[in-house]
Amino acid sequence: MNRREFLTLTGAAVVALSLAGCGGGSSAPAVPATPKDAKVLEAINLYRGKLPPLTLDSGLNKAAEEVAKIILLNKPLTDKKTYDELDEAIAGYKNAGQPIGLSMDKITYKATPIYVCQDDAKLMGEQLMAQTEDDALEQLQSPLVKLVGIHVFEYDNATYWVAVVAEGKDPA
Repeated sequence: MNRREFLTLTGAAVVALSLAGCGGGSSAPAVPATPKDAKVLEAINLYRGKLPPLTLDSGLNKAAEEVAKIILLNKPLTDKKTYDELDEAIAGYKNAGQPIGLSMDKITYKATPIYVCQDDAKLMGEQLMAQTEDDALEQLQSPLVKLVGIHVFEYDNATYWVAVVAEGKDPA
C-alpha cells in the first residue's frame, strides 16, 4: 500500500467513525462525565447486588444536577419554584423516583447532602448498605428501576453526590 492509499483509507475511516457518533443520542446510554461519576455509578450498582446494573441517562443527569442546585441554593423544599426545573428534567420518564442523597431538615425544610463522593466505589457501596436514614435508597432495590442520573458537586468543603432514578422513558 502506498502513502496515498493509506491516507485515503485513513481519511475514510475517520469520516466513518465521526458519522457513527452522530444522531440518535437519546437512545444511547450516557457516558460518565467524570471518573467520580463512574465511581458513584459503580457504587450504586454494587448496592443493587444481583439486580441488573443501572444505565446512566443524560436526561436524569440533568435532574440530579437540579437536585444539587436545590441543596446549593439553600431554599426550603416547600417552595414550589424550587421544583419547577426538576419537574421539567424528569418529564418524559416513567416513575422517576424521589432524589437520592439528600436529607431535609424538618424545621427549616432545607436540604443537605448525605453521600460523600470517594475514590473507592466498594467503600461507597458499603456505606449505602449501612445507610438507614435515606428512604429513597429503597428505589435502588427495585428490579423495575433501569435508569439513573448522577451529579457530583462541592458543598461545604467536601464532594458529594446525588442521584435520580426511573424505570425508563415514557413512550413518545
